[in-house]
Amino acid sequence: MNRSLHLAPLALLAVGLAPAAPAAAGEPLGTDLFAGYSFAKIDDASRHGANAALGFDLLGPVDGFVDASGHWGSAEGTDLDDLTLMAGPGVRFGKRTGTVIFVRVLAGLVRDRASIAVLDVDISESSSRFGVLAGGGLDFPVTRKLAIRAQGDYLWNDVEEGSKSSGFRASAGVVYRFGIAP
Repeated sequence: MNRSLHLAPLALLAVGLAPAAPAAAGEPLGTDLFAGYSFAKIDDASRHGANAALGFDLLGPVDGFVDASGHWGSAEGTDLDDLTLMAGPGVRFGKRTGTVIFVRVLAGLVRDRASIAVLDVDISESSSRFGVLAGGGLDFPVTRKLAIRAQGDYLWNDVEEGSKSSGFRASAGVVYRFGIAP
């Protein structure tokens, strides 16, 4: 499939975010740290893992995000692992101590590893490449400093023609909001 066809949904998301950015220009939302469980359906294989992310005020209504996740699973006797390290812009809507909605488009490193054990020998192959992660989520307040997050993302990464290594990721966990009095 043509590479430009893969980028079309991401371009549409970026164009859709542009007019929404001024609406997010209310109160700065500060810095938050997320950690939680993550489920990914990549290359038709289900994988379980963990996700950590940092969100922070960047420039006016545009926020910065840094995201790291790791997933583990197996398919047809092959152990599958993936690691993503991403960063990029997004926007957050809401009040600092209330419900926050966010959307973001991140880019960075995707590392996959497939391995199989034969007798006592582990045979593995790994690859690193460029990837894009686009999605969003909701933070529901529990206390002034803590929130519960539910988020969903689509991972696209640059693989050889005919290969498939993109898919959806869903995460849920706890958000700690820095700089708020208890």
